[in-house]
Amino acid sequence: MTSQNTQKPQRIWYHRIDLADPRPRWWKPLAELGIGLLAYLLLNILLLAFLTLAVTAGFDPALGRDPAQLLLALDTESQVDHFSSPSVFLLVFLPVTLMFPALLLARLVVGPRPWGLINSVAGRMRWRWLATCLGLAAVLIALIPLLFDFLLGASYQLDPALMGSQLTMMLVLILLVVPLQAYAEELVFRGYLMQALGRWLKNPVWAIVLPAPLFMLGHTYSLWAQLSILLVGLVTGYITWRTGGLEAAIALHVVNNLLALLLGALGASDPFSQEVETPLIFVSSLLTQLVYLLAVVALAQRLKVQQTRLQRF
Repeated sequence: MTSQNTQKPQRIWYHRIDLADPRPRWWKPLAELGIGLLAYLLLNILLLAFLTLAVTAGFDPALGRDPAQLLLALDTESQVDHFSSPSVFLLVFLPVTLMFPALLLARLVVGPRPWGLINSVAGRMRWRWLATCLGLAAVLIALIPLLFDFLLGASYQLDPALMGSQLTMMLVLILLVVPLQAYAEELVFRGYLMQALGRWLKNPVWAIVLPAPLFMLGHTYSLWAQLSILLVGLVTGYITWRTGGLEAAIALHVVNNLLALLLGALGASDPFSQEVETPLIFVSSLLTQLVYLLAVVALAQRLKVQQTRLQRF
């Protein structure tokens, strides 16, 4: 005699993890989206109010107690230097990090639980695997793009005028905020969107491909840089599905953003440049992403990283 509790458990891939919810409903991703957007809006209003008061009170001497200078950073045509003051930097990057608490609240209300299922099929962040991927990403992003920069004749010359206490504060903010910003983006584009699509569409191709153009549109760069962002969206989507979690995607995102912004803060490059760039930007990105993808898949197989979740229905 066989009961439901003794049925053989089925394997669930990362994009279908919403099926781990004991009461799955087709509308739950939409409810999660609505709650998350409302929480995100309220958190951004509070952030803007806090930074405006801080500038008015003189906590950011670079802006001279003038909150209007802070608000210029919201205008994409203003050409405001994002590294000119801590308040401007926080206004640009902290709103992205707020997607994390907004999504956390929404998922705690709607499910599935535990919250850690959005990080991986293991129901938690797999820290050792994340550290392995961070090391791998650091090596690849340091080697291949810098090699292409050498072939293009690029040079990294630090601006001596930037040295001082303000630079130190900016570097500390980058190291604290950028990893959270990258994690929040992965939660939304490779976490929420992949799992929402997986609830409605079984084939993983849809969960991998459809979020990538949205990820690209969230960035405003030149044509070749935009195509590189699209490629990153596709690669991180695949490795998230293939490894059963966000860790490899988070590592690539964190290392890439840290390198770009640290060089920007030191005056060695401009990560926000809108100038037309060469196709080699895309070729460099293509090689980096493909090598990283192959290395991650090989490592995951060798280390026997959990790809699916066993679930009884």
